[in-house]
Amino acid sequence: MQLKTPSLLVIVELRVVFLKIGEIDTLKEQYSADTFIQSKWREPLLDNRTNNVLSETKEATWLTATINNKGEAFVMERRRVRGVFMENLELNDFPLDVQDLTVTITTERPDSEIDIIPDENEMSGINVQTFVDQQEWRLHQHIEVSKRVMTQEYSSSARCHPALSVTCRAARRPGYFYWNVFLVMFFISALSFATFAVSPELPQNRLQLSFTLLLTSVTFKFVINQSLPKISYLTYMDKYVLLSLVMLCVVCVWHAVVTVFCRYGSTFLQKLERDVFIAFVMIYIICHIVFIFWLYFDACKRRRVMKHKDREYMEFLARKKEWLEKTKELNPSSRRQSTLLLHSVHAL
Repeated sequence: MQLKTPSLLVIVELRVVFLKIGEIDTLKEQYSADTFIQSKWREPLLDNRTNNVLSETKEATWLTATINNKGEAFVMERRRVRGVFMENLELNDFPLDVQDLTVTITTERPDSEIDIIPDENEMSGINVQTFVDQQEWRLHQHIEVSKRVMTQEYSSSARCHPALSVTCRAARRPGYFYWNVFLVMFFISALSFATFAVSPELPQNRLQLSFTLLLTSVTFKFVINQSLPKISYLTYMDKYVLLSLVMLCVVCVWHAVVTVFCRYGSTFLQKLERDVFIAFVMIYIICHIVFIFWLYFDACKRRRVMKHKDREYMEFLARKKEWLEKTKELNPSSRRQSTLLLHSVHAL
């Protein structure tokens, strides 16, 4: 077993900036983005030399060397990457979902040679103003960075490779689905109570109207499913549509069963119809109240967490800016001291 040598371990500081987020395609589970990636590491062979550009390419990639006030050289690679990124969308809370948009940077070298960490001085970020799909989504302002370890499936060796994932988040604007799905299904299911206006002695007419509403709801469900990928679990929109279908089915069943009570006389039948109608309306209203509270306390929970993280992130940036203004004339004695100062600011 080969032991890691700490002196040979290269520390690479990574920074990712989302310059522009394009369209987020829910059906294909992908999004387009324009990202800026900056990596920095120590290069002792260039110590005490002047700053210079080491190389440039036509693919928006350039390599430079910088010298700090101690004469220590750092190689900095910057590149701009535009493309379409795949993302496994979590649609349980649809259309109130919040999606993670992640860019993961890794290396072909094993973790025994390289360790990737977030940049201590320049933080990853996102440009919210250039977001293209603002009509359907709202970008959150905070960025989360997490370290990962990846393995190459095509490699015969069991070596692990360090990776860094930078995540921004987008919250879907649910207004379109409120007016075009939930409200339409509410009208269709609510019209089932109008079938009680038909005499119970004409069950064929009642069933004809109820089946028409039921088939309309089923057709409408197939139409709205075209905007979602084929997933094996139910979204909140699916649950509401199924709830409406269940209500229509219950009304259809009642119109078929009411013929059994016709032999008890019209007076008894009218009283029974009135009681059943009132019971159905009360159940319908209670189900909607419970569903609304369910949406607020469960589906919207993650949205409230993301807004809280936005506030914490902006407060942290304000504290960091204030700290940098106070200490811009001071030179920390070491990089370790700078790291400790940043952590102390974050802990305030």
